[in-house]
Amino acid sequence: MSTSSPQLAAQPHQMSRYRFVIAGFCFLLGLVNYLDRVVISFAIKPIQSDLRIEDASFGLLMSAFAIGTLSVNAISGFLLDRFGVKIIWSIGLFAWSIVMILQGFVEIFWMFIALRVLLGIGEGVNFPAMNRALVDWMKPSELGRALSFSLLGVPLALLVGGLVLAPLILDVGWRWSFIILGILGAILGFLFLFLYRQPPTGQADATPVEVDRIPLRSLLMNPTLLATGWSFFAFGWVLFFGLSWLPGYLEQTWDMKLDSVGFASTLPWALAILLMPIGGWISDSLMRRTGSTRRARVHLIWICQLLSVLCFIPVIFVESVTWAVVFISLAIGFSMAPNSPYYSICADLFKRRAAAATGIIVTFFSISGVTCPIITGWLAQTGDGFSGAFTALCIVVASGVLGMVFFATGRVDSRNQEIKS
Repeated sequence: MSTSSPQLAAQPHQMSRYRFVIAGFCFLLGLVNYLDRVVISFAIKPIQSDLRIEDASFGLLMSAFAIGTLSVNAISGFLLDRFGVKIIWSIGLFAWSIVMILQGFVEIFWMFIALRVLLGIGEGVNFPAMNRALVDWMKPSELGRALSFSLLGVPLALLVGGLVLAPLILDVGWRWSFIILGILGAILGFLFLFLYRQPPTGQADATPVEVDRIPLRSLLMNPTLLATGWSFFAFGWVLFFGLSWLPGYLEQTWDMKLDSVGFASTLPWALAILLMPIGGWISDSLMRRTGSTRRARVHLIWICQLLSVLCFIPVIFVESVTWAVVFISLAIGFSMAPNSPYYSICADLFKRRAAAATGIIVTFFSISGVTCPIITGWLAQTGDGFSGAFTALCIVVASGVLGMVFFATGRVDSRNQEIKS
Protein backbone atom coordinates (compact mmCIF):
# COMPACT_ATOMS: atom_id res chain seq x y z
CA MET A 1 0.00 0.00 0.00
CA SER A 2 1.34 3.39 -0.88
CA THR A 3 1.91 5.90 1.89
CA SER A 4 1.37 8.87 -0.41
CA SER A 5 -1.01 11.51 0.85
CA PRO A 6 -3.24 13.97 -0.96
CA GLN A 7 -1.11 16.83 0.31
CA LEU A 8 1.68 15.71 -2.02
CA ALA A 9 -0.44 16.91 -4.93
CA ALA A 10 0.54 20.48 -4.07
CA GLN A 11 4.30 19.91 -3.92
CA PRO A 12 6.63 22.61 -5.24
CA HIS A 13 7.39 20.84 -8.52
CA GLN A 14 3.73 21.04 -9.47
CA MET A 15 3.62 24.69 -8.49
CA SER A 16 6.63 25.56 -10.66
CA ARG A 17 6.31 27.52 -13.86
CA TYR A 18 7.65 24.54 -15.78
CA ARG A 19 4.19 23.02 -15.67
CA PHE A 20 3.13 25.63 -18.22
CA VAL A 21 5.94 24.44 -20.50
CA ILE A 22 4.48 20.94 -20.18
CA ALA A 23 1.03 22.22 -21.11
CA GLY A 24 2.56 24.03 -24.09
CA PHE A 25 4.28 20.85 -25.28
CA CYS A 26 1.02 18.92 -24.96
CA PHE A 27 -0.77 21.57 -27.01
CA LEU A 28 1.87 21.58 -29.79
CA LEU A 29 2.07 17.79 -29.98
CA GLY A 30 -1.71 17.52 -30.14
CA LEU A 31 -1.75 20.15 -32.89
CA VAL A 32 0.82 18.33 -35.05
CA ASN A 33 -0.80 14.98 -34.29
CA TYR A 34 -4.11 16.16 -35.69
CA LEU A 35 -2.62 18.05 -38.62
CA ASP A 36 -1.21 14.67 -39.66
CA ARG A 37 -4.66 13.15 -39.33
CA VAL A 38 -6.68 15.88 -41.01
CA VAL A 39 -4.56 16.40 -44.11
CA ILE A 40 -5.92 13.24 -45.73
CA SER A 41 -9.53 14.43 -45.46
CA PHE A 42 -8.70 17.47 -47.59
CA ALA A 43 -7.00 15.25 -50.15
CA ILE A 44 -9.92 12.90 -50.79
CA LYS A 45 -10.34 13.69 -54.48
CA PRO A 46 -6.63 13.77 -55.47
CA ILE A 47 -5.92 10.55 -53.55
CA GLN A 48 -8.96 8.86 -55.09
CA SER A 49 -7.78 9.99 -58.51
CA ASP A 50 -4.15 8.87 -58.01
CA LEU A 51 -4.99 5.50 -56.48
CA ARG A 52 -8.26 4.95 -58.41
CA ILE A 53 -10.45 4.24 -55.39
CA GLU A 54 -14.04 5.15 -54.44
CA ASP A 55 -15.75 6.26 -51.21
CA ALA A 56 -15.96 2.82 -49.58
CA SER A 57 -12.26 2.15 -50.22
CA PHE A 58 -11.35 5.61 -48.94
CA GLY A 59 -13.34 4.86 -45.78
CA LEU A 60 -11.21 1.74 -45.35
CA LEU A 61 -8.09 3.88 -45.78
CA MET A 62 -9.29 6.23 -43.05
CA SER A 63 -10.15 3.35 -40.73
CA ALA A 64 -6.72 1.76 -41.19
CA PHE A 65 -5.25 4.61 -39.14
CA ALA A 66 -7.65 3.92 -36.29
CA ILE A 67 -6.81 0.21 -36.38
CA GLY A 68 -3.24 1.22 -35.58
CA THR A 69 -4.22 3.50 -32.71
CA LEU A 70 -6.62 0.87 -31.39
CA SER A 71 -3.84 -1.71 -31.24
CA VAL A 72 -1.61 0.47 -29.06
CA ASN A 73 -3.88 2.75 -26.96
CA ALA A 74 -4.33 0.48 -23.96
CA ILE A 75 -0.81 -0.92 -23.82
CA SER A 76 0.74 2.53 -24.26
CA GLY A 77 -1.12 3.71 -21.16
CA PHE A 78 0.38 0.94 -19.05
CA LEU A 79 3.85 1.58 -20.51
CA LEU A 80 3.55 5.30 -19.74
CA ASP A 81 2.60 4.61 -16.12
CA ARG A 82 5.51 2.18 -15.86
CA PHE A 83 8.36 3.88 -17.77
CA GLY A 84 7.35 7.53 -17.91
CA VAL A 85 6.31 10.02 -20.54
CA LYS A 86 9.67 11.00 -22.05
CA ILE A 87 10.74 7.58 -23.34
CA ILE A 88 7.39 6.31 -24.61
CA TRP A 89 6.15 9.57 -26.14
CA SER A 90 9.49 10.17 -27.91
CA ILE A 91 9.32 6.74 -29.56
CA GLY A 92 5.80 7.44 -30.76
CA LEU A 93 6.73 10.90 -32.04
CA PHE A 94 9.60 9.76 -34.24
CA ALA A 95 7.69 6.69 -35.45
CA TRP A 96 4.71 8.68 -36.68
CA SER A 97 6.91 11.37 -38.28
CA ILE A 98 8.88 8.82 -40.32
CA VAL A 99 5.71 7.05 -41.47
CA MET A 100 4.10 10.38 -42.37
CA ILE A 101 6.99 11.12 -44.72
CA LEU A 102 6.83 7.64 -46.28
CA GLN A 103 3.16 8.14 -47.15
CA GLY A 104 4.19 10.87 -49.57
CA PHE A 105 5.90 8.24 -51.75
CA VAL A 106 3.21 5.54 -51.77
CA GLU A 107 1.88 4.30 -55.13
CA ILE A 108 -0.10 1.18 -54.15
CA PHE A 109 -3.41 1.32 -52.28
CA TRP A 110 -2.67 -1.61 -49.96
CA MET A 111 0.74 -0.18 -49.12
CA PHE A 112 -1.01 3.08 -48.21
CA ILE A 113 -3.30 1.12 -45.88
CA ALA A 114 -0.29 -0.53 -44.20
CA LEU A 115 1.38 2.85 -43.66
CA ARG A 116 -1.85 4.28 -42.22
CA VAL A 117 -1.90 1.43 -39.69
CA LEU A 118 1.72 2.18 -38.74
CA LEU A 119 0.93 5.89 -38.46
CA GLY A 120 -1.89 5.04 -36.07
CA ILE A 121 0.45 2.93 -33.93
CA GLY A 122 2.84 5.86 -33.59
CA GLU A 123 0.14 8.42 -32.88
CA GLY A 124 -1.81 6.14 -30.53
CA VAL A 125 0.58 7.08 -27.72
CA ASN A 126 -0.34 10.76 -27.87
CA PHE A 127 -3.39 11.20 -25.65
CA PRO A 128 -2.53 8.73 -22.86
CA ALA A 129 0.89 10.46 -22.75
CA MET A 130 -0.72 13.90 -22.65
CA ASN A 131 -2.93 12.99 -19.71
CA ARG A 132 -0.06 11.29 -17.85
CA ALA A 133 2.17 14.35 -18.31
CA LEU A 134 -0.49 16.79 -17.13
CA VAL A 135 -1.50 14.66 -14.14
CA ASP A 136 2.19 14.50 -13.18
CA TRP A 137 2.77 18.24 -13.39
CA MET A 138 -0.50 20.13 -12.86
CA LYS A 139 -2.38 20.86 -9.66
CA PRO A 140 -5.66 18.89 -9.41
CA SER A 141 -7.63 22.15 -9.17
CA GLU A 142 -6.34 23.28 -12.59
CA LEU A 143 -6.22 19.94 -14.40
CA GLY A 144 -9.47 20.47 -16.32
CA ARG A 145 -8.37 23.86 -17.64
CA ALA A 146 -4.89 22.56 -18.48
CA LEU A 147 -6.42 19.67 -20.39
CA SER A 148 -8.85 21.91 -22.25
CA PHE A 149 -5.95 24.16 -23.29
CA SER A 150 -3.76 21.25 -24.37
CA LEU A 151 -6.61 19.61 -26.27
CA LEU A 152 -7.24 22.83 -28.22
CA GLY A 153 -4.59 21.50 -30.58
CA VAL A 154 -7.25 19.14 -31.96
CA PRO A 155 -9.85 21.67 -33.18
CA LEU A 156 -7.12 24.18 -34.02
CA ALA A 157 -5.53 21.61 -36.34
CA LEU A 158 -8.89 21.10 -38.01
CA LEU A 159 -9.38 24.87 -38.23
CA VAL A 160 -5.91 25.37 -39.69
CA GLY A 161 -6.54 22.40 -41.95
CA GLY A 162 -9.36 24.24 -43.67
CA LEU A 163 -7.41 27.48 -44.03
CA VAL A 164 -3.91 26.17 -44.75
CA LEU A 165 -3.88 22.52 -45.77
CA ALA A 166 -6.46 22.83 -48.55
CA PRO A 167 -4.44 25.61 -50.31
CA LEU A 168 -1.21 23.70 -49.59
CA ILE A 169 -2.59 20.61 -51.31
CA LEU A 170 -3.64 22.72 -54.28
CA ASP A 171 -0.18 24.34 -54.48
CA VAL A 172 2.25 21.46 -53.87
CA GLY A 173 0.05 18.36 -54.12
CA TRP A 174 -1.06 15.91 -51.46
CA ARG A 175 2.23 13.98 -51.45
CA TRP A 176 4.44 16.95 -50.54
CA SER A 177 1.85 18.02 -47.96
CA PHE A 178 2.36 14.69 -46.17
CA ILE A 179 6.16 15.00 -46.37
CA ILE A 180 6.16 18.56 -44.99
CA LEU A 181 4.02 17.53 -42.01
CA GLY A 182 6.30 14.56 -41.31
CA ILE A 183 9.35 16.83 -41.21
CA LEU A 184 7.50 19.22 -38.87
CA GLY A 185 6.71 16.34 -36.53
CA ALA A 186 10.35 15.20 -36.48
CA ILE A 187 11.55 18.71 -35.59
CA LEU A 188 9.08 18.89 -32.73
CA GLY A 189 10.18 15.41 -31.64
CA PHE A 190 13.78 16.56 -31.22
CA LEU A 191 12.64 19.60 -29.22
CA PHE A 192 10.55 17.39 -26.96
CA LEU A 193 13.39 14.91 -26.45
CA PHE A 194 15.82 17.61 -25.31
CA LEU A 195 13.48 19.88 -23.34
CA TYR A 196 10.99 17.58 -21.59
CA ARG A 197 11.94 16.35 -18.14
CA GLN A 198 10.31 13.88 -15.82
CA PRO A 199 8.69 15.18 -12.60
CA PRO A 200 11.14 15.20 -9.64
CA THR A 201 11.18 12.32 -7.18
CA GLY A 202 8.54 12.64 -4.47
CA GLN A 203 5.53 13.28 -6.67
CA ALA A 204 2.11 12.02 -5.75
CA ASP A 205 2.19 9.38 -8.45
CA ALA A 206 3.04 5.78 -7.82
CA THR A 207 6.35 4.02 -8.33
CA PRO A 208 6.38 1.09 -10.78
CA VAL A 209 5.93 -1.33 -7.86
CA GLU A 210 2.92 0.61 -6.56
CA VAL A 211 1.45 0.74 -10.05
CA ASP A 212 1.69 -3.04 -10.33
CA ARG A 213 -0.34 -3.39 -7.10
CA ILE A 214 -3.33 -1.64 -8.64
CA PRO A 215 -5.19 -4.45 -10.42
CA LEU A 216 -6.30 -4.10 -14.01
CA ARG A 217 -9.77 -5.33 -13.07
CA SER A 218 -10.21 -2.18 -10.95
CA LEU A 219 -10.17 -0.20 -14.17
CA LEU A 220 -11.98 -2.64 -16.45
CA MET A 221 -14.86 -3.22 -14.01
CA ASN A 222 -15.44 0.38 -12.99
CA PRO A 223 -18.91 1.44 -14.26
CA THR A 224 -17.97 5.11 -14.52
CA LEU A 225 -14.85 4.40 -16.57
CA LEU A 226 -16.73 2.03 -18.88
CA ALA A 227 -19.62 4.47 -19.37
CA THR A 228 -17.09 7.22 -20.00
CA GLY A 229 -15.37 4.98 -22.53
CA TRP A 230 -18.62 4.39 -24.41
CA SER A 231 -19.46 8.09 -24.36
CA PHE A 232 -15.94 8.76 -25.65
CA PHE A 233 -16.69 6.30 -28.46
CA ALA A 234 -19.69 8.48 -29.36
CA PHE A 235 -17.57 11.62 -29.02
CA GLY A 236 -15.07 9.99 -31.37
CA TRP A 237 -17.81 9.17 -33.87
CA VAL A 238 -18.61 12.88 -34.15
CA LEU A 239 -14.95 13.86 -34.33
CA PHE A 240 -14.03 11.24 -36.93
CA PHE A 241 -17.04 12.15 -39.04
CA GLY A 242 -15.92 15.78 -39.00
CA LEU A 243 -12.30 14.86 -39.61
CA SER A 244 -12.88 12.20 -42.29
CA TRP A 245 -16.10 13.05 -44.08
CA LEU A 246 -17.17 16.66 -43.47
CA PRO A 247 -15.22 18.00 -46.48
CA GLY A 248 -16.48 15.10 -48.61
CA TYR A 249 -20.06 15.68 -47.44
CA LEU A 250 -19.89 19.35 -48.43
CA GLU A 251 -18.35 18.52 -51.80
CA GLN A 252 -20.66 15.64 -52.70
CA THR A 253 -23.96 16.84 -51.24
CA TRP A 254 -23.70 20.56 -51.98
CA ASP A 255 -21.22 20.59 -54.91
CA MET A 256 -18.87 22.94 -53.07
CA LYS A 257 -15.41 23.67 -54.47
CA LEU A 258 -12.33 22.75 -52.43
CA ASP A 259 -11.53 26.35 -51.46
CA SER A 260 -15.13 26.89 -50.27
CA VAL A 261 -15.06 23.55 -48.46
CA GLY A 262 -11.89 24.66 -46.68
CA PHE A 263 -13.62 27.73 -45.27
CA ALA A 264 -16.94 26.06 -44.38
CA SER A 265 -15.22 23.16 -42.65
CA THR A 266 -13.37 25.53 -40.31
CA LEU A 267 -16.53 26.83 -38.63
CA PRO A 268 -17.25 23.79 -36.40
CA TRP A 269 -13.68 23.78 -35.14
CA ALA A 270 -13.66 27.53 -34.54
CA LEU A 271 -16.71 27.09 -32.32
CA ALA A 272 -15.04 24.15 -30.57
CA ILE A 273 -12.02 26.34 -29.80
CA LEU A 274 -14.35 28.79 -28.07
CA LEU A 275 -16.37 26.19 -26.15
CA MET A 276 -13.63 23.81 -24.97
CA PRO A 277 -11.94 26.25 -22.54
CA ILE A 278 -15.38 27.16 -21.21
CA GLY A 279 -16.09 23.47 -20.64
CA GLY A 280 -12.81 23.01 -18.79
CA TRP A 281 -13.40 26.10 -16.64
CA ILE A 282 -16.95 25.03 -15.73
CA SER A 283 -15.76 21.52 -14.88
CA ASP A 284 -12.94 22.73 -12.61
CA SER A 285 -15.22 25.28 -10.93
CA LEU A 286 -17.81 22.61 -10.16
CA MET A 287 -15.11 20.25 -8.92
CA ARG A 288 -13.76 22.86 -6.48
CA ARG A 289 -17.25 23.60 -5.18
CA THR A 290 -18.66 20.07 -4.98
CA GLY A 291 -15.74 17.64 -4.99
CA SER A 292 -18.01 15.38 -7.05
CA THR A 293 -16.83 13.78 -10.28
CA ARG A 294 -20.42 13.11 -11.30
CA ARG A 295 -21.52 16.72 -10.86
CA ALA A 296 -18.35 18.31 -12.25
CA ARG A 297 -17.51 15.94 -15.11
CA VAL A 298 -20.31 13.48 -15.88
CA HIS A 299 -23.24 15.90 -16.01
CA LEU A 300 -21.34 18.34 -18.21
CA ILE A 301 -20.52 15.55 -20.67
CA TRP A 302 -24.03 14.17 -21.13
CA ILE A 303 -25.68 17.61 -21.32
CA CYS A 304 -23.30 18.77 -24.06
CA GLN A 305 -23.65 15.52 -26.00
CA LEU A 306 -27.45 15.76 -25.81
CA LEU A 307 -27.27 19.27 -27.26
CA SER A 308 -25.07 17.86 -30.01
CA VAL A 309 -27.68 15.25 -30.95
CA LEU A 310 -30.43 17.87 -31.02
CA CYS A 311 -28.35 19.93 -33.47
CA PHE A 312 -27.46 17.00 -35.72
CA ILE A 313 -31.06 15.89 -36.26
CA PRO A 314 -32.07 18.90 -38.44
CA VAL A 315 -29.09 18.26 -40.75
CA ILE A 316 -30.92 15.19 -42.06
CA PHE A 317 -33.77 17.35 -43.37
CA VAL A 318 -32.30 20.75 -44.31
CA GLU A 319 -32.35 21.86 -47.94
CA SER A 320 -29.87 24.72 -47.60
CA VAL A 321 -26.10 24.42 -47.36
CA THR A 322 -26.07 27.44 -45.03
CA TRP A 323 -28.34 25.77 -42.49
CA ALA A 324 -26.46 22.50 -42.86
CA VAL A 325 -23.18 24.23 -41.97
CA VAL A 326 -24.82 26.11 -39.07
CA PHE A 327 -26.32 22.98 -37.47
CA ILE A 328 -23.19 20.89 -38.04
CA SER A 329 -21.05 23.63 -36.51
CA LEU A 330 -23.25 23.80 -33.41
CA ALA A 331 -23.39 20.02 -33.11
CA ILE A 332 -19.63 19.53 -33.34
CA GLY A 333 -18.99 22.51 -31.06
CA PHE A 334 -21.26 21.14 -28.31
CA SER A 335 -19.77 17.66 -28.69
CA MET A 336 -16.20 18.98 -28.35
CA ALA A 337 -16.96 21.29 -25.39
CA PRO A 338 -16.60 18.58 -22.68
CA ASN A 339 -13.43 17.07 -24.14
CA SER A 340 -11.25 17.69 -21.09
CA PRO A 341 -13.71 16.19 -18.54
CA TYR A 342 -13.31 12.78 -20.20
CA TYR A 343 -9.61 12.84 -19.31
CA SER A 344 -10.25 14.42 -15.91
CA ILE A 345 -12.47 11.48 -14.95
CA CYS A 346 -9.48 9.16 -15.44
CA ALA A 347 -7.34 11.31 -13.13
CA ASP A 348 -10.13 11.76 -10.56
CA LEU A 349 -10.73 8.04 -10.17
CA PHE A 350 -7.32 6.52 -10.95
CA LYS A 351 -4.60 9.10 -10.37
CA ARG A 352 -1.78 6.56 -10.17
CA ARG A 353 -3.03 4.74 -13.25
CA ALA A 354 -4.19 7.84 -15.12
CA ALA A 355 -2.41 6.85 -18.34
CA ALA A 356 -3.76 3.30 -18.21
CA ALA A 357 -7.30 4.56 -17.55
CA THR A 358 -6.90 7.06 -20.38
CA GLY A 359 -5.64 4.27 -22.63
CA ILE A 360 -8.84 2.35 -21.97
CA ILE A 361 -11.22 5.18 -22.86
CA VAL A 362 -9.08 6.18 -25.84
CA THR A 363 -9.37 2.56 -27.02
CA PHE A 364 -13.13 3.09 -27.22
CA PHE A 365 -12.41 6.33 -29.07
CA SER A 366 -10.18 4.50 -31.54
CA ILE A 367 -12.83 1.86 -32.19
CA SER A 368 -15.08 4.67 -33.39
CA GLY A 369 -12.20 5.75 -35.61
CA VAL A 370 -12.27 2.31 -37.23
CA THR A 371 -16.02 1.98 -37.58
CA CYS A 372 -17.19 5.54 -38.31
CA PRO A 373 -15.28 6.18 -41.56
CA ILE A 374 -16.16 2.76 -42.99
CA ILE A 375 -19.84 2.86 -42.04
CA THR A 376 -20.20 6.49 -43.10
CA GLY A 377 -18.56 5.79 -46.46
CA TRP A 378 -20.71 2.70 -47.00
CA LEU A 379 -23.94 4.53 -46.08
CA ALA A 380 -23.02 7.47 -48.31
CA GLN A 381 -22.27 5.17 -51.25
CA THR A 382 -25.21 2.78 -50.94
CA GLY A 383 -27.90 4.98 -49.38
CA ASP A 384 -29.56 8.27 -50.19
CA GLY A 385 -26.52 10.47 -49.74
CA PHE A 386 -25.49 11.22 -46.16
CA SER A 387 -28.94 11.03 -44.52
CA GLY A 388 -28.33 7.50 -43.26
CA ALA A 389 -24.90 8.47 -42.00
CA PHE A 390 -26.32 11.33 -39.91
CA THR A 391 -29.06 9.07 -38.56
CA ALA A 392 -26.47 6.53 -37.44
CA LEU A 393 -24.42 9.32 -35.85
CA CYS A 394 -27.41 10.55 -33.82
CA ILE A 395 -28.18 7.04 -32.55
CA VAL A 396 -24.59 6.48 -31.44
CA VAL A 397 -24.29 9.80 -29.60
CA ALA A 398 -27.70 9.35 -27.93
CA SER A 399 -26.57 5.96 -26.60
CA GLY A 400 -23.53 7.66 -25.07
CA VAL A 401 -25.80 10.17 -23.33
CA LEU A 402 -27.86 7.36 -21.80
CA GLY A 403 -24.75 5.54 -20.63
CA MET A 404 -23.43 8.58 -18.76
CA VAL A 405 -26.81 9.35 -17.18
CA PHE A 406 -27.47 5.85 -15.85
CA PHE A 407 -24.07 4.23 -15.26
CA ALA A 408 -21.44 6.93 -14.61
CA THR A 409 -21.69 7.27 -10.83
CA GLY A 410 -18.30 8.94 -10.44
CA ARG A 411 -17.28 6.52 -7.69
CA VAL A 412 -14.50 3.96 -7.22
CA ASP A 413 -15.33 0.55 -5.73
CA SER A 414 -14.77 0.69 -1.96
CA ARG A 415 -12.58 -2.43 -2.19
CA ASN A 416 -10.04 -0.44 -4.21
CA GLN A 417 -9.74 2.73 -2.16
CA GLU A 418 -5.95 2.65 -2.38
CA ILE A 419 -6.38 3.89 -5.93
CA LYS A 420 -7.64 7.24 -4.65
CA SER A 421 -5.24 7.60 -1.72
